[in-house]
Amino acid sequence: MTSRETVVNKPLSGLEIKEILRAHFDRLLENEGMLGHYIAYGRLAYTITLQLHTDNPMQRETSISASSQKRNDQPGVEAPPLGDPSPGVVVAGSRLDYSIDSPNEERLRHGLTLPVVVRGQDGTTQTEQVKYPPQPELGAGDVKVADVSAATREAWKVPAPTP
Repeated sequence: MTSRETVVNKPLSGLEIKEILRAHFDRLLENEGMLGHYIAYGRLAYTITLQLHTDNPMQRETSISASSQKRNDQPGVEAPPLGDPSPGVVVAGSRLDYSIDSPNEERLRHGLTLPVVVRGQDGTTQTEQVKYPPQPELGAGDVKVADVSAATREAWKVPAPTP
């Protein structure tokens, strides 16, 4: 980088956030032991929930959820997505919490392009997108992964498995 180039720490775009979310979701899937290639299920249901908490005064929080099965229609009552489960039913859940404080650090962590403002000799400026490979020395970031299986079983009123 020269004195004519300035790296700008612009906010992350929705497309960049999608790439980061995909990377984290892949991480969750890879770390879930119940999804090994040697395991098969005759019946399975799942729920995926995405909650965003932003530093945007117009829309601070948003939440979307998708389930493979029709859920209970009673407001305030959470039902398991798999209807009429067998006595040996297993419930597993993981939750990943992540905070982004620096858009450019996140871009470097995930190998996304960085906006660089370049000043030409004639005084004009233009923004160029510079792509660096993922920077492993930045670490995983502020990732917190928690096993929420017990809380999910409790919410769905599914008994814990017997040893």
